[in-house]
Amino acid sequence: MTALSMTQDVGATLQAILDKLEKLDSIESVVKKIEANLKKLDNRTRSDKTEALERTHQLYETQLAELTRKCQKNEDLLGEIHTKNLYLESYSRRENIKFINIEESTEIGGRNEDTEEVLPTFLERDLGYREARNVEFQRVHRIGKSKDGNPRPILVRFLRYKDCQQIFSLGHRLKGTNFQMFRDLPQEIIARRKAQMEAFKDARKNGVAASFSQSQPDKLYIRGHRKLPK
Repeated sequence: MTALSMTQDVGATLQAILDKLEKLDSIESVVKKIEANLKKLDNRTRSDKTEALERTHQLYETQLAELTRKCQKNEDLLGEIHTKNLYLESYSRRENIKFINIEESTEIGGRNEDTEEVLPTFLERDLGYREARNVEFQRVHRIGKSKDGNPRPILVRFLRYKDCQQIFSLGHRLKGTNFQMFRDLPQEIIARRKAQMEAFKDARKNGVAASFSQSQPDKLYIRGHRKLPK
């Protein structure tokens, strides 16, 4: 009886152990499922983060491209406004001519040089303009500083645009002399014209009609067509 009782106790114990082992297997299975779900969740989270980052990156790139486009548009607009201001400044100077290398005297008969007398004398004697004494000036004066003892340029503002045009059209008579005359243009316009001067001179040399626009003096036209600068 004692042995039977011990056998029954051992059997009960073994059954209890087996039950616990089954429970442990069940727990392990649950743990594995939880781990698998956590791994899936982690992968999904990483994927979602990557997609979110990509969407944010694309959004920033789109915004940057739009800002760049707007900046370029504003720069182009500012460039157009700047050029229009240069044209307006050029127009305001259209009655002006700058004469180079006209002899300068600091004193004449004990007085300072009278440029309003010096210029008509030059126009008559060296340019051959007979109506020089009938031309009216708004202002005639020397500009800048003397370099290497050379005379300072004379800047003239004529009262009438017609007189300015007639005198400037006689510039070919100064060829072979040391005298020169130029339109009084803003420095930036002069730089733009210089970049096209070779094409201008080549056209003239070959007898082809070439000229710079009066209203837009940085634009060169050859045979009536706009010549774009290189």
